[in-house]
This record gives sequence, C-alpha cells and structure tokens, in this order.
Amino acid sequence: MNTKFLILLTAFLCLLTNQTKANMLTTDYLSDLDESIYMEYASMKMEMIKDNRVIRYYDMEFYRSANKMRMEFTAPASEKGRRMLNDNSSLWMYLPRTSKVIKLPFKQSFMGSDASNADLMRLCFKNDYEVVNSIDKENDIVQLELKAKNLEVAYNKVILQYDTKRKVPISQEMYSLSNKLIKTMIYENIIKIDGAYIPSTILIKEELQKNTETKLYYTNIKKRNAKPTEYFTLGSLRR
Repeated sequence: MNTKFLILLTAFLCLLTNQTKANMLTTDYLSDLDESIYMEYASMKMEMIKDNRVIRYYDMEFYRSANKMRMEFTAPASEKGRRMLNDNSSLWMYLPRTSKVIKLPFKQSFMGSDASNADLMRLCFKNDYEVVNSIDKENDIVQLELKAKNLEVAYNKVILQYDTKRKVPISQEMYSLSNKLIKTMIYENIIKIDGAYIPSTILIKEELQKNTETKLYYTNIKKRNAKPTEYFTLGSLRR
C-alpha cells in the first residue's frame, strides 16, 4: 500500500477521533449544565438593587415541564396574577388588568431588572449555544466559551465557569455581538436536592450601569411537579 496514502489515512483517522471526542465532551458539558439547573418547581424572590438599596421586588412561583416553563407572580399586589409562559418556541405574558396575552422577546429586560427574559425563562443552554472552547482551571473548574447558535439568542457569547465535580455553574460573563461585556452572573449558595447540586441564589450585575444589580432567591425547590400538561399551554394563561 502506498506510504503517502497510509500517512494521510492515519492523519484523517486521528483528526476524526479527536473531533468525535471533542463533540462528545461538548455535548456532555452542556447536558450536565442543563441538568444541574433543572427544576420543576420553586418559589422565587427577585430584588432589584440600586446604590445598595432594594428599589423593587417581585415574588413568583416557577413551574416547568420537560420542555415548557411557566411563572406566576404572587407579590406585590399590583403584579399578582401576572403570568409568563415559554412554550418552547415563544415567550408569552398574561396581563390581568387587561386580560390580554402579549408576546415578548427573549432579549428584553425582565420587568425592568438587570436580567433578561431569557435569563429567567431559558429552557436549556444546549438549545441556544454550542461550546467553541474549553480551558481546564484549578479545583475541578473548567472555563467554557459558548457561542450563540443564532441571532435570536440573548447573548452572542458566554464565558462560563463550570464546576465539573459538582456539575454546577459558578459564574458566567455575557457578551454582545461586538464582543463587549454587558452582564455578569454569579451562582451562589449551592444546595443539594435529590442528589443534584443547584444554585439557590443568583446575582446578576449590569456591566454597562455599575450601580445596579439584581438578586434571585430560590426556595422550596423541587425536581418534579404534578402539574398537568394543560397547565403549560397558551390557553391556560387566562385561567
């Protein structure tokens, strides 16, 4: 057999093997990441902070099925009854004062906070991003560079610090199309539920406006809920 052909064949097989390993590694990271933050119920409090002072808050209940997500506002009284639904294709909000349902962009700020709608209502990273680079750090931490799959995704690039031992995110930086850092997210107070580690507090900092931040507190977290399929439909938002 021709020696040059053997060399080329060997090189091709090595490249194919390395690419397969890289793809498996990438898929595993994103799958583990999505699993680590997966929950089907939680009570949630959002605090919007400016100059170290809470200027607004919302209390909510969060529900999820495998591929849909719903949020119910319970406080303050002026927002009670407001509901949101991610039906795996679009984001909707029910306004109790007018009994209307409106469609929302995922990139839009969530209720005027430092978080976007996607930050709170994202179903999974794997749908929106692909890993384009990974760097091993100390203490079982790997740094993942995520690239948005399309322009509809809230952030073009995300640099995420991921704890591979506990399989939980530690922090992430979100960048614009022009590669400008626009937001930082810190995952804190890691707790263990049903054998999985989940962040119970998330701090979101707006990098373009240094004196504001948003905190999310999750309590009563459950990996499963008993809500019927109909609860996660657009028609159910008015009921």
